[in-house]
Amino acid sequence: MIKYNHGSFGILDLAELEGNPLILLDGGIERRSGEHYDFYNDRRSGYNGYLFQYTLRGQGIFEKDGITYEITKGMGFLVSFPENSRYYLPEHGDWEFIYLHFDGMGAEPFIRKMNQICGSPFYLTEDSFPSRMTIELQKKLAEGARLKKYEDGEFLYSFLCALLRELEHPSEKGAGSISKRADEIMISQYGVLNGVEEVAERLGISFSHLSRTFKQETGISPVVRLTQIRIQNAMKDLLSTEEKIERIAEKNGFTNGNYFCKVFRKMTGLSPGEYRRRGNR
Repeated sequence: MIKYNHGSFGILDLAELEGNPLILLDGGIERRSGEHYDFYNDRRSGYNGYLFQYTLRGQGIFEKDGITYEITKGMGFLVSFPENSRYYLPEHGDWEFIYLHFDGMGAEPFIRKMNQICGSPFYLTEDSFPSRMTIELQKKLAEGARLKKYEDGEFLYSFLCALLRELEHPSEKGAGSISKRADEIMISQYGVLNGVEEVAERLGISFSHLSRTFKQETGISPVVRLTQIRIQNAMKDLLSTEEKIERIAEKNGFTNGNYFCKVFRKMTGLSPGEYRRRGNR
């Protein structure tokens, strides 16, 4: 268990960069108990940017687009101000959480991707890397340390990368989880698999059960994951060999070169030939 103390901090923007892409504004660890704590995020004048809030103990309530969520230990949410959401302490409630308030155009693609993967709220283990990063920063600043010039942007970029990676591939997945076992099969057998149906068959489960569970655990479907693995390996083959595109398509599990080219362009924005030429400049 990570040890921490309560306390909030504010950050002075030392960088003074025009159009600073990532700006840490404030944050901290707070406990709210038996008090009025209620925020409507479409009505907070002067409070802009983004909020990451993660529950360490107790529970709170988060509402977004008409849906109410009970936010308990290990759960968090993201807010983009202004938006149609609200978070509050229930009557007689007790809620302990860590939060980061930040801004900057550089955060937009991360927030957009996270919302596509899992929406809000989401789940993180307390010992996950983004959770530990946030707690360690609060501990450092609560003890009187100060961030150096540009350090807040450096922290935020690392934090958002870690959070996005964690939401895409949660660390709490055990070695025996369905998605983990399916992923291992796809990584080792991507070139010869006859689709995700064969993965489900090898696991002794239905295709629908595999699809549903894989999406819940990783945020993407197993079909998308298998295609990603195949394209990533094809990209390596294009740059490291002189094999014909038809052969690369075949060895990476695609039925023919035309279909491979179509999928490759959809995922990379380039044809296989264009990708090879660009990489060999």
